[in-house]
Amino acid sequence: MTVPDTGTPWLRRFHARPGARLTVVLFPHAGGTANFYREWATGLPEGFASVVVQYPGRETRFGEPLAARLEDLAAGAAAALEGHLTGPYALLGHSMGSLVAYEAARRLAGGPLGPPVRLFASARRAPGREGPASGVHLLDDDGLVAVIEKLGGTPPGLLDDLDLRSLVLPSVRGDYRLVDAYRPAAPEPLDVPITALAGADDPSVPPAEVDRWGDLTTRGHVLEVLPGGHFFPVRHRAEVLRVLVRDLAGAV
Repeated sequence: MTVPDTGTPWLRRFHARPGARLTVVLFPHAGGTANFYREWATGLPEGFASVVVQYPGRETRFGEPLAARLEDLAAGAAAALEGHLTGPYALLGHSMGSLVAYEAARRLAGGPLGPPVRLFASARRAPGREGPASGVHLLDDDGLVAVIEKLGGTPPGLLDDLDLRSLVLPSVRGDYRLVDAYRPAAPEPLDVPITALAGADDPSVPPAEVDRWGDLTTRGHVLEVLPGGHFFPVRHRAEVLRVLVRDLAGAV
């Protein structure tokens, strides 16, 4: 099976896999774009296709307003997937993308697609375990850039360019605002197995906290700790893909 040409701004596909039997749906981090996952498409083995969620307000959707709620991102992505996806699928989100993927899974489970075969949650505390709001979206531009650089989201000095800041920071600030506002009182466990992925040296969320995703599944979970900080998938993409393929082996 495969994902047809989407015809929707919510989904991007970088590499066609007409014979694929399972599709991995990828959700970017706060301020992230579909291009974060561009190289993942060719890193997956035969039998796997990928499609990437593109949030409004960036790249191909730059002229659109940012989402008002994190749940709006999940609802938009879920509706697009229901219109364009067939066959088995898995969801993988990095950082904020883990929360959006979880909310999308909740919506998709009761629809025509049914639940994903697995959820991969990377570098994020589970819903209901977030703790106090960070207030990062309230920082001035220099403070916001300092947070991004500390997490490894951009190379040091890249966002010294004011024109680039004007393109990047609005979506980063908007997404941090969404995460701070997202505080579900009683998150629902999914009837979906979960793989929790953590960076061994992540300064924002330690592996023990990422492991709490196990509280949100009735089907069991595993924790995989990989080398690196918050953006460990950048340098260790091959290891992430290895875990993904391993944990989806029985679904294709």
